[in-house]
Amino acid sequence: MPRDMFSSIPTVEYLLSNYAAFECATALLGGQAAQKRFRRLIDDALSAPELSRRLNRELDALEDLLGLRHVHDDTRVEAMHFAMIDPASPAVADICALLDGLRDARAKATVG
Repeated sequence: MPRDMFSSIPTVEYLLSNYAAFECATALLGGQAAQKRFRRLIDDALSAPELSRRLNRELDALEDLLGLRHVHDDTRVEAMHFAMIDPASPAVADICALLDGLRDARAKATVG
């Protein structure tokens, strides 16, 4: 769990308020490496006063993971993890909701 810190960045607020769901989704779609990458993103974002280019690239990668961008590339771990997911699983709807919320939060951060 992340440190108890407050961030005024809408994207970071959204990630923190849905931390457990993101942990599950990243592990489901990308395995342990993706879950660790998400945790590093949170740690780095909490110590940053604003979203840097590097943090935005990490957020792009998170969007790619949740948006299933690489599941058709058999050389990537995401393809294997995606193949094991039952399309009727409630996790599918949860992942879609997380992705929509992340995109909304990122849009608010660029406007505000």
